[in-house]
Amino acid sequence: MRTTPLQQVKKLHGSKEKLAATVAGYFSPAEGESAEDFQSRLLRVANAKLLRLARVGAAIKELGGRDAVIAAVAELAGLTKDKDFLSKLKSYADPRLLEMHTSLSRKAKVKAKAKAS
Repeated sequence: MRTTPLQQVKKLHGSKEKLAATVAGYFSPAEGESAEDFQSRLLRVANAKLLRLARVGAAIKELGGRDAVIAAVAELAGLTKDKDFLSKLKSYADPRLLEMHTSLSRKAKVKAKAKAS
């Protein structure tokens, strides 16, 4: 039987408060919002979404941070010198950047494999 998001939260993080604190560490509050308000807003978010945000934040951190992911996406797309593209990437949310990185990485591996054979 599949575990519910609440069961996953309790198993992986102990409580929703600890999970929200972890997610708050990965992301910064919106402009004009205090850290306490951001934390309290996260406590009202669904468990499944908090778990997904924690996975995204950990993956972004593992790749070297938001700026490193933006640079990697631009390099994989072959648009490192395009200032408009870079500024557009900076406006994207972290989950979208991570998805772009994953997609472009897969395409690069397929191209490299096809080129080698």
